[in-house]
Amino acid sequence: MIAKLKDGFEIEISESVTDDWEFLEVLAGIDEGETGLIVKAARMLLGNDGVKALKEHLRDKDGKVSSTAMVTALGELMESVNSLKN
Repeated sequence: MIAKLKDGFEIEISESVTDDWEFLEVLAGIDEGETGLIVKAARMLLGNDGVKALKEHLRDKDGKVSSTAMVTALGELMESVNSLKN
């Protein structure tokens, strides 16, 4: 399925990850304050190539990728996936 950001960025996400118990466990860990799991969730959701593509999309003129922008984008992509499933 294709997930989208509000700014138009699109990325393919495997439907299987949305029904993956271990992915749900990682999300639960993030909700419990284990913020380091955000990187793992991103890789599970997008794959290595997808993470690279998203980072390039978010990279600023100084070559930095804001962690705030990355977390916001991941949230938007998750919302996009949820709306596609409903």
